[in-house]
Amino acid sequence: MNWQHVDIWIVGIYILGMLGIGFWHRRFANKSMDNFFLGGRKIPGWLNGISYTAALVSPDAATGYGGLAVATGGFICWWYLSRFGLALFLGGVLFAVFWRRLNLFTTLEFYDLRFPKGAAAAMRLWIAIRTSLIAMPAWTGITLLAAYKIMGPAFDLTKLQTLYLVVPVSILFVFSSGYKGVVISNLIQMIIFLAGTIMLAWLTLEHFGGAEAMVTAIQTTFGPDSAEILGSMPPQDHSVFPLAAALGWLLGQSIGYGGDAAPMGGAMEGQRILSTRTPSEALTMYVVTAISMFLLLLLVTLPSISAAVMWPELRAIDADRELVYGKLMKTLLPAGAMGLMVAAMLAATMSTVGDNLNFGSQVLVSDIYRRWFVRDAKESHYMLMGKVGMIVILALSIAVVFNVMIITDVAIFMLSLSAAELPANWAQWWWWRFNGPARVAASFGGAAIFCLVVLGPKLLTLLGFNAPLIPWYWQTLLVMGLTTVLWITVALLTKPDPDELLRKFYLRAHPLGCWTPYRSLDKPGADGSFRPVFRGIFIAIAGAASVSLLMVGLTHAWFARYAMAALTLVTAVALYIIFWKMAKQYLALLSVRAADNINEQNK
Repeated sequence: MNWQHVDIWIVGIYILGMLGIGFWHRRFANKSMDNFFLGGRKIPGWLNGISYTAALVSPDAATGYGGLAVATGGFICWWYLSRFGLALFLGGVLFAVFWRRLNLFTTLEFYDLRFPKGAAAAMRLWIAIRTSLIAMPAWTGITLLAAYKIMGPAFDLTKLQTLYLVVPVSILFVFSSGYKGVVISNLIQMIIFLAGTIMLAWLTLEHFGGAEAMVTAIQTTFGPDSAEILGSMPPQDHSVFPLAAALGWLLGQSIGYGGDAAPMGGAMEGQRILSTRTPSEALTMYVVTAISMFLLLLLVTLPSISAAVMWPELRAIDADRELVYGKLMKTLLPAGAMGLMVAAMLAATMSTVGDNLNFGSQVLVSDIYRRWFVRDAKESHYMLMGKVGMIVILALSIAVVFNVMIITDVAIFMLSLSAAELPANWAQWWWWRFNGPARVAASFGGAAIFCLVVLGPKLLTLLGFNAPLIPWYWQTLLVMGLTTVLWITVALLTKPDPDELLRKFYLRAHPLGCWTPYRSLDKPGADGSFRPVFRGIFIAIAGAASVSLLMVGLTHAWFARYAMAALTLVTAVALYIIFWKMAKQYLALLSVRAADNINEQNK
């Protein structure tokens, strides 16, 4: 499709608008580190939730998930529901309030509060390097690669041309705006992205003549395989996404989630939590994230499933399926709509790149540069070094663009590696006996176990030996299990952390779980131990189930199963109302515990 004048005007207006927002917030951002990296800690929870979605749902969602949708079918929703659904609600219900209460600048400062100096220094340095110089460049790189995979087939752009279009505007914007400008622009960008995806979904249905005609076309084109494509649950036996993979995602990403707000999974929870106005709004951030992100992913994947009728060859094993969304745009979009979709893709790319650079440089400056090299400089110096850090992260990201081809491979690798230590992230909050050596064993030993289990067989195969290749989802659970055995053993065979350190942490954080030696610090009648933990898990399951039913109900509607869709959606709404009432009561309980804690500290 050729560019029209209206398309160019739409894209130009969008770019100028984003730069205008950036320069408008420049004075506020440059006042302090809190302003530049945390928006002055005055961001509403719902806005942070939209911003978090913007950071997670970038063009790699349209490419990666679009490609997976072509290879699977309606049950692709469980790829992201199993990966994020329960995890987000566990993080929101069980941990968000506690993280916000600590009032840290970065969540990595947690390790100085919880562990002795040696272990804390090792952990803070390792996770800072892992986050700012490995995770953020990797996720930023695949975002830029995804932008090319969409804009390439749709607009005949090369990788370099895509980078020329995206990178200068993104870096100029994030340099000027700071975190508050990024968050506000995220809202605008997500509105544009939502409008663009809704329009393409509607045009897809129009192309087939409606949902019923589309279902008929799928059945005619794929015959017996159409039942699987139209299904809403993963089959037990599937080459790309069997039921076991969904369970692997669910357990591998949910167990331990929330205990560390700076994981390798690309999520910037810590920045979102610490910048909210109140602890209770931190939960709102997670809930809004779950609903808005899943809706956007659904709008991307459903048209991609239908696109398999237009390009059946994309279901072949060796096909580059990640091009499907770009091909769909090029085929269906009229003049004017092309400009809107380019703006939508730019919006999604800029939001993720801006978020990653801001968050990555915050960690790089605070937890590496200021912690280890220059401790007492002026804030203006640290903000300048933060911008230098953005350039470093961006350079590493561009290297990823030219050395990676398949986006989902990077995602699976990063998430499998981070899953190794996830159970330990719960233990550091809920078990007083989890000590410094156990924390180090979980992180470094987990990485070593990951290399043995995941990379070892691949290396043996390359060397010509026969080695069993375990599916990635079983690898993830195996690595988690072995790492958990390792850190429990280390914790029990080594001395507890100093009593004074644990006492100070308990008084400041007032954690749940097994803190038996310090329960006397609670007021009589305080609800401690694991009872509130189990209650919180139950509430999180209810919330995750309600949002999952919402996505399944909309999938039924896309495939013209209207009666089933209506029943599922009504159930989803009812369950969500129950979840929210239970969550408010749970937050009230945590607030009482927090108040008791503050009184104890003031004595």
